[in-house]
Amino acid sequence: MRLPIVATVATIASMTLAAALPAVELSPGSGLTLNGYGEAFTEVGNRQANNPHNTTFGTPGARDETYIDFPSDLTLKIGYAYEDFVLRSDVIFASRDQYDGDNVLLEQCFIDWKADPLVTIRAGRFQNTWLGWEGFHTPELWRVNHSAAWEWNVQNHGLAPARPFLSDGIGAMFSVPDKPITAGVFVVDDVLGDGPGQRPADKAVGASVAWKPPGVGRFELGMAFDPKAVNNGSANTSDNAFAIDVNADITAFKSQGWFFAGEIQVHRHPTLTIAGEHYGNDLVALAMANYRFDPRVSGTFMIDYVERGFAAGSNEVIEFAVAVLTKPRKQVMLNGEIFYWNETANKADTVGAAAVLLLMLP
Repeated sequence: MRLPIVATVATIASMTLAAALPAVELSPGSGLTLNGYGEAFTEVGNRQANNPHNTTFGTPGARDETYIDFPSDLTLKIGYAYEDFVLRSDVIFASRDQYDGDNVLLEQCFIDWKADPLVTIRAGRFQNTWLGWEGFHTPELWRVNHSAAWEWNVQNHGLAPARPFLSDGIGAMFSVPDKPITAGVFVVDDVLGDGPGQRPADKAVGASVAWKPPGVGRFELGMAFDPKAVNNGSANTSDNAFAIDVNADITAFKSQGWFFAGEIQVHRHPTLTIAGEHYGNDLVALAMANYRFDPRVSGTFMIDYVERGFAAGSNEVIEFAVAVLTKPRKQVMLNGEIFYWNETANKADTVGAAAVLLLMLP
């Protein structure tokens, strides 16, 4: 039985400042464009003693703690188009260390070659588009990008440092003539992680198919196989992983002000072991609903559920978040969010709030 939480949410102390750059052609006719956004926000919350993010977790006398955080980052997106080729590069400059232990992360850097009107070849570093919902990359919805679902998706199942939604490799994307269907296949370094004993030739493979029925939305099915990606408790060997992902964006009710999106992702790795505990297979699910009250105000509700391992007990987390998104001026967005991170483990919840101010450059 879950005990009621005893923490309360502190008052928001300051606002987030973010700058979003719409695509701007740097020199007329050059094909070189710049896009991106910057953000600096404040998060205020309370973590119970058994929450893994609590700084006293696992120590004698662990206690609840109230925290205030002020991270910031800048994302620059550069594009260059020349004939049948397109270069895309995304770089994140952050006040905190990123996944590779540095403050700068090359999130994407790839080249697309439109070899045929129906075939595009992609090479370089790119997001795992067959695994991972695009909603995770929504700067104005801060909580989505810091949710339990996001945290588990970047978990390296080989127990090496966490990884963002990207891999180095090559792929091909195909369109179906006169049909709202696209498909893709990829060979990349990793999808779910790097495990002990993984060899240089052990590459991950993935495939996806997306359907965009007019007036309805977008639906995607993705699958991936990642060899030697999962820690099985051994220091010398690791096991294979399979993953499947179904996600959807529903735009059919846009005229009534509604937008819906969701994802279900299952990882099959029955031997996954973390800190000596058998976790097994896992599940990630996330859903969002957005309602636009008028052109300047909308509200979003998010719920996500993560089963970190079906073989382990007290390992699930369910999270709720509510956001109010406002646009007081043409190039300004002012958003506020509150969230409740509900762990199955006893006295391990988190409650918090954040505020976001986005300034879009002309």
